[in-house]
Amino acid sequence: MGAAVLGMVTLGAVATGSSPSAGAQLRCNGRVRLCGLSLGEVAFATTHNSMSSPADGFIGPNQGKPMSWQLAHHIRGFQIDAYEGVDRGGRIYTELAGPFGTQATDLPPALVATATRIHESIGAPPAGTPTDVYLCHTFCELGGVKLSVIAAEVRAFLDDHPNDVLVFVVEDYVAPERIRAELAGAGLDRELVAVAPGAELPTLGEMIAARTRLLVSLENGDGGPTMPNAFTALVQETPFTFLTASSLRAASSCDPNRGVAGAPIFQFNHWVTPPTTRRARAVNERALRERVERCTAARGRTPTLVAVDFAERSAVVDVVDRINRASSR
Repeated sequence: MGAAVLGMVTLGAVATGSSPSAGAQLRCNGRVRLCGLSLGEVAFATTHNSMSSPADGFIGPNQGKPMSWQLAHHIRGFQIDAYEGVDRGGRIYTELAGPFGTQATDLPPALVATATRIHESIGAPPAGTPTDVYLCHTFCELGGVKLSVIAAEVRAFLDDHPNDVLVFVVEDYVAPERIRAELAGAGLDRELVAVAPGAELPTLGEMIAARTRLLVSLENGDGGPTMPNAFTALVQETPFTFLTASSLRAASSCDPNRGVAGAPIFQFNHWVTPPTTRRARAVNERALRERVERCTAARGRTPTLVAVDFAERSAVVDVVDRINRASSR
């Protein structure tokens, strides 16, 4: 209980990005000095499998609170997975034969067996049945939420927080055009910032002034400058498969994984698989702070996307705030 309370207090400790009063300086993601920093120079509190929470019926979730709560509590970076699916009487049937195939799942064998059983019992819909884009983790049978629903929540948040910038990294198993269409349905297509390989990233202040406050990148596909492939030239990262808390303390936990050296956005993956609240408590406070320091030294730069499971039971917002205070001096 103590860890949960601490995490919730920490998540409420940073100023909001709401519009400043007349005469006040612009505060980008809560800080005046962040306005002059580029996307790659600012740290974002980030959730891993952001969509996966009990609120949307996920079995074996990665987060304890839904994305609407995360937005309200200063999470500004989101790692989400997109699949095609069909609602078959309250259960979502996952279309696993998407344009990019399916991932090698990190789900426990028991959950894979459960999902497979549900998938087979639901049965494939009739040929030609329209699919929707769902945010799921490998199997929508274990929980899913329509991307259109999340897009509407993001639209409402940006309307209420005109001086905040958000970053999404999408593990995509649908065509980029389908993701773009879902974003356009919520009016988010005009918020997408365009980035070009090798070009300097805009500052937060420039994004806010242009009302392009949303960076969306894809892990598999490539949707052009406003929805680029993450690991071509934009994002570099740490490994993301850690089976024990002790493995996060290893020097190798800071090694380069996907992406290329020099990519401007550094994705810092910090969680233990499979996710449980007990495991999250073990790594989301002191271990998170220590590993950020260790990997900053090893990689020669601070993280951009500090991603955790069960963010509501973590110090991630405080850690990010400390990084940003130091970066903006």
